[in-house]
Amino acid sequence: MNDSLPRLHISRRSGKVRVVAEPGAQVSVEGGSLESRDDGTLEIHSLASSTLVVTCPAGSDLTISTSSGAIEVRGEAGSVRVTTKSGNLAIEHASAIDARGASGRVEVGTCTGECHVVFVSSKVHVDAARRAVIATVSGNIEVDEVDEAEVKTVSGNVELGARGGGRLAARTISGSIKILVPDGDRPTTHLRSVSGRVSCECDDGNDGDITAKTVSGRIKVTCR
Repeated sequence: MNDSLPRLHISRRSGKVRVVAEPGAQVSVEGGSLESRDDGTLEIHSLASSTLVVTCPAGSDLTISTSSGAIEVRGEAGSVRVTTKSGNLAIEHASAIDARGASGRVEVGTCTGECHVVFVSSKVHVDAARRAVIATVSGNIEVDEVDEAEVKTVSGNVELGARGGGRLAARTISGSIKILVPDGDRPTTHLRSVSGRVSCECDDGNDGDITAKTVSGRIKVTCR
């Protein structure tokens, strides 16, 4: 957290929330009210049924809570905390993410720290993260580039793209697991499927550690 930047707490019952983090921007609100709390946090509430639009400086920390409605964060935010019952979530860039909800698609561009996502029913897609901790009951999980990961779903497929050298753990009850590693890497692997084919195209070595388990589904570790 950067103490020189504002901390925003945004809440509304239903409707879309759009946050734009821009370098050098001042905090402004369209479709809502703004007040400052004693601890310096800026409290933002919706006043209308239209989209709540908040502009803030790049790097600002955000806490967003809704019952229903899409949430969109554009630009480079600081840490982003989200709680929602129903609604799609899209975050372009953040230093850390903690997102929890019941249903809705989750799309993350870049998370330079830990990307922690817990949804009941959701497809989760992350372009890039240093560490991904993701759990769903129902829905596919895809992380294109990651250093370390711990992901699990009850019903859904998992696909992870390893940057190499880190620890990756993936688990699903019903679904396939695919892990891509850099060409030439030789990770230590622990792969187990009760009912499904298991294949690994990499030689065993010490370039990271991969654990993959599924009850019903295929497991494949392959080079990019």
